[in-house]
Amino acid sequence: MREAVGLTQSDVAVRASVKRQSYAQFEATEEKGSISIASLRRAAEAMDCELVYFIVPKESVARSYAELAQLHDPSAMHQRATDQSMALKGAGPAENAR
Repeated sequence: MREAVGLTQSDVAVRASVKRQSYAQFEATEEKGSISIASLRRAAEAMDCELVYFIVPKESVARSYAELAQLHDPSAMHQRATDQSMALKGAGPAENAR
């Protein structure tokens, strides 16, 4: 990200109030995957960026989460009830959309 925003290690180090060598170590720990969230946040702030930290489910889990979300979504429940009512009246969703 540092390079994408056009900053050198020295630039970010000055903004983070650390020595350039300390910032270089930060990038090394990030590359190894052993950096702390607090360090990431500090570096993000020094680059005038925001740290966004989240976990993304794998595709198979994502599908089940999406299905659960849709199953428990109040507007989706209302839509299913409306579709069922329209189908009972002989005007299913496909016919009603015309």
